[in-house]
Amino acid sequence: MTHPCVTGIAAVVAPYDGEGPYPRVFARHGWRTVAVVPEPRPRPWTYPPSAGSAGHTGAVVHRGVRQTVKALRALGVSAVVAGSAGGIETAERIAWQLGLPGADPASSPLRYDRGAQAALLCRVGIPALRSIRTTSLADALAWARALPRPGYLLAPAVTGTPVAPVECANALQIGTAWPAMRSAAARQCGSPHLVLSERPSRRQYTVNSATRPGPRGRPEHVVTDLWADVRTRHGRLDRADLLAPGSALSRTLSAATVRVLDALGVLCGPATTRFVYGDDDRAEDGPLLVCALAAPVVTPADEALRAATGHDRAAEALETWIPSPSSRPVPAPGGQHLVRVRMCPRAASTPWTDAVLRSLPTVVAVGEVRTPAGRVPAEAVLCGSEPSAVEQDYRAIRALERGRQLPHLVAPRMKPL
Repeated sequence: MTHPCVTGIAAVVAPYDGEGPYPRVFARHGWRTVAVVPEPRPRPWTYPPSAGSAGHTGAVVHRGVRQTVKALRALGVSAVVAGSAGGIETAERIAWQLGLPGADPASSPLRYDRGAQAALLCRVGIPALRSIRTTSLADALAWARALPRPGYLLAPAVTGTPVAPVECANALQIGTAWPAMRSAAARQCGSPHLVLSERPSRRQYTVNSATRPGPRGRPEHVVTDLWADVRTRHGRLDRADLLAPGSALSRTLSAATVRVLDALGVLCGPATTRFVYGDDDRAEDGPLLVCALAAPVVTPADEALRAATGHDRAAEALETWIPSPSSRPVPAPGGQHLVRVRMCPRAASTPWTDAVLRSLPTVVAVGEVRTPAGRVPAEAVLCGSEPSAVEQDYRAIRALERGRQLPHLVAPRMKPL
C-alpha cells in the first residue's frame, strides 16, 4: 500500500550502475522510485550492466512483462521511466500494459536503434547519415561498393552500448573489424545488428533535450544544452565545448532536434541527439543525424553545468514524468566557458598526475572508470569565465598525458589546499 505522504511512485527500468539522479529528483516532489532490474543471466541483459536498486526504495526483478506489470500495479506505480538505453523498450511495453503515459512500444527501436532511425528519417525527408543496418558482412560490403566514400563508420545498431564505433577506410578494414564488433554487440546488448554508414565529418554536435506532454497531447521539446564535439583524426572524442544558446548554430541545431524528436515519437523525458555537418554538397542540407537516444545520459558535466548555470539538466529532464511539475525545463544560459575533456585511455595515471589534474584552477569535476589497474580518470570538466584560462588547463592536461611534468606551468596556478 502506498504511504499517504507519497504523491507517486515511479518505476525505473534497468537503471545504470550506481544510484543515478532518479531517487533524488523524484524524492524532491514526494515520489518514491522502484528499480526494475534484470533477472541474473549468463550474458548482460542491458548495457552497461545494471546494478539495480542502489538508492531506490525497492526493487522488482524482471522475469517477463506480465509478472513485472502485476508487481508494479500492486505497488501503485504511476510512472514508468527508462533508466538506460537497455530499458527503453521494456519500459514502454510496461507503461502501455499499465495504461500509463509513454511512447508507442511498437516503434521502440526508433528511440535507440540508429539503423531504424536513419531508415525512418530517409522516408520522411529529414537529413541523416546514409547507412545500412544488417547482420551480413556481404550485404555491408556490397552497400559500400555502391556508395564509394573516403571512409566509413561501423557501429552497433543499438546506440548507448559500450562497444565503440570503428572508422574504416576500405572493405578490408570493414571485414577485419566486423566479426569482433558483431560478437561484442550481441554480447553487450542482445542484438547482433550492425550499422555501416558514411564516415561522419569532424564537425559533430551533441544536443540534450527534455520533452513533456503539451496541450492536446502534443509533446513540447526543450533543448537544455548543446555541445560542439572535437574529435581526433582517428575519430575519438577529444573534447566537447558548451555552445551559447542564442547563437545561429544553436538555433539551427535546436530546430533540427525538434524535427528529429517528433519523427522518432519521443513523447516524454530526456533525449540525447548527435548531429554532423557533411563535408560535401550535402552540407547545404543542414545538420545530419548520427543517432538519438531517448534515455538519460549522465556525466560528470551535469553537476558542473548546474554549478555554472544554475540549471540541473538531469533533474529537469526527469521531472517531465511528474504531472504538474513545479517548473518547466529551460535552456542553460551562457556566460561560462565549459569544456568536457575526454582523457586519453592509453595515458598512464599516477598519483602525481592525478593530483595535478585535480588541482588545475578550472577543473571542477573528474569522472573515473574502473580498470584492472584500478580507477583512472576518464573525463575532466573545465569551467571558467575566461576562455584563455580554460584553454591553458586543457593544454596542461594533454601535456600530463604525454608524461611531461610541467611544474613551471602548473604549480604557480595550483588551487590552495
